[in-house]
Amino acid sequence: MKLLLQILFVVGLSFTTSSPVSDEAAETSARIVNGYEVDITEVPYQVSLRRRATAGWAHILVGTTSRVSGGKSHDISKIFIHELYCPSTLTNDIALLGTAKKISFSQSVLPITFAPSDFKIPDGAEAIVSGFGTTSYEGPTSSVLLAARVQIVNQDLCLRAYLRMATITPEMICAGATNPARDACQGDSGGPLVTNNHLVGIVSWGEGCANSEYPGVYTRVSEYSDWIGDKIGYVFD
Repeated sequence: MKLLLQILFVVGLSFTTSSPVSDEAAETSARIVNGYEVDITEVPYQVSLRRRATAGWAHILVGTTSRVSGGKSHDISKIFIHELYCPSTLTNDIALLGTAKKISFSQSVLPITFAPSDFKIPDGAEAIVSGFGTTSYEGPTSSVLLAARVQIVNQDLCLRAYLRMATITPEMICAGATNPARDACQGDSGGPLVTNNHLVGIVSWGEGCANSEYPGVYTRVSEYSDWIGDKIGYVFD
């Protein structure tokens, strides 16, 4: 299943660690720690979610490597938040957005395939997380798109890491890297975690940024295959 026409797959309900931003504060969005500069054509599914300070989620920006210029804006017309989203446990941290007009594909704007329900990811598999913004916890902002290569962390190891802090559920997937530590960070909620050309995770939460003791925690997309399929039907109603 791919992002098509008027559909944009986004999450970012876990405002305790990150959130979409206003146009005026876009510089705080989507932080990648110890990443490398990447052209939008290498991650053409990447978008920037913007909102007005008083009007909620307003639009997305697609097709640009720059944080402050280029690309094309699309207004958001529909928002579907998971019915069982829990802000205290951050379970079911997923939403689907629909744009008001069709998105035209190009070399810099392309869909990404959703991981299906039977998609298997071996421990240690390499994945890419990408975004715009600061390069360290509460650090300076990057003016260009960044990406970081991370590895999928064993579920039991992730569960033990957060044992005294939070519950890692089957609907979550963890990833991280060392030498140097690499991770998504605050403001990156909704960012894509991609492996084998499939969207397998969505940036959700974590303890600090690029902390070797605490992997980043993502929403496991394959667990929501049926939910996504159901909500996509409503986008075109």
